[in-house]
Amino acid sequence: MIKGKKAGRTLDEIGKRWYDFDFKSERVIYCYLCCCKIKEKHFARDIRKLDEKLRFETYQEWKQYVYNKYYNYRTEELSEFSRYLNQKIRNERPINEGVSILLAALTTLIFTEIFDSFLYTYEKINIKIVWLIGCIVFLPPMAYGIAKILSLMFDNNIEKDFFEDYKEIIDEMIEDSLKNHRD
Repeated sequence: MIKGKKAGRTLDEIGKRWYDFDFKSERVIYCYLCCCKIKEKHFARDIRKLDEKLRFETYQEWKQYVYNKYYNYRTEELSEFSRYLNQKIRNERPINEGVSILLAALTTLIFTEIFDSFLYTYEKINIKIVWLIGCIVFLPPMAYGIAKILSLMFDNNIEKDFFEDYKEIIDEMIEDSLKNHRD
């Protein structure tokens, strides 16, 4: 029995196989639309290579592209695809929240250690030496942690937004399909 990635059971493989949803290429299209800040070099290269007909200037153009892509899907298939996108959204949350909590705890620990060592050694050693050692040892990790926390707080979270927008369009298609069947 083949398990895991060999069986194509990753969410990305399921998306490709069942819903014709290639996350990487769809994300490139969305990022072009949203004028995303690009940190990854290969990703920036993908955006430059993007076909002209996939370079959407408005949300409505992109929405029509998604609508046309899934127009022939049955309501049940769209519903399953919506659940798939919902799972992708859920998978985005724990990473950001976990790193944020970990870095907040690390920053608290570092501050506590600095102040404890400062108070303990104040009476025994010259204050300038203690402060210098504290700055050399504790400031770089603390600065890194604070920078990471701030970057998470101000992160544009493009992947989560992408999945939510895609899901919104698919859900609209499901509603339209259900309305048409009732009429």
